[in-house]
Amino acid sequence: MSLQALISVAMSGGLLLGAMTAAVASPNESSEQLLLSRREQAQTLYQQGVLQYEKGDLEAAIALYTESLELDPNSAITYSARAGAWGQQGDNTAAIADYSAAIAIDDDLAAAYGGRGLALSLEGDYTSGVNDLWTAAQLFRQQNQLAQYTRTLNIIKNIAP
Repeated sequence: MSLQALISVAMSGGLLLGAMTAAVASPNESSEQLLLSRREQAQTLYQQGVLQYEKGDLEAAIALYTESLELDPNSAITYSARAGAWGQQGDNTAAIADYSAAIAIDDDLAAAYGGRGLALSLEGDYTSGVNDLWTAAQLFRQQNQLAQYTRTLNIIKNIAP
């Protein structure tokens, strides 16, 4: 079955959502070019999400981050950004899940450990929260982000059991 026929079948069956912005490769387009195109689209959606977050429109930011992740599910920074928006909305469970996904992709992402640590603490799991915050502090120090390192240590002092 040709690519066009597969697309027609999928669209008629409702398998492709109209909101999806995934590119379809032409016969001359390599899979590497398609992947790059998807990543570029994902990056654009991520940046739009950041702008919405900065404006205070958390629902729009979450929607844009989600679209970005549909195109590039291996973006730790996008999971972390969406987690931050979930946390701002008070949905610590969703925040913890997204921070955990970010860490699974990039276990050197200090901000994800810090965010998850705060969310866990807000959920009453102070021990796990402090452990994550401590990991974040150590990563910040290793990455020469001394202001974040100091800020994280102060947070730990305020919530440590």
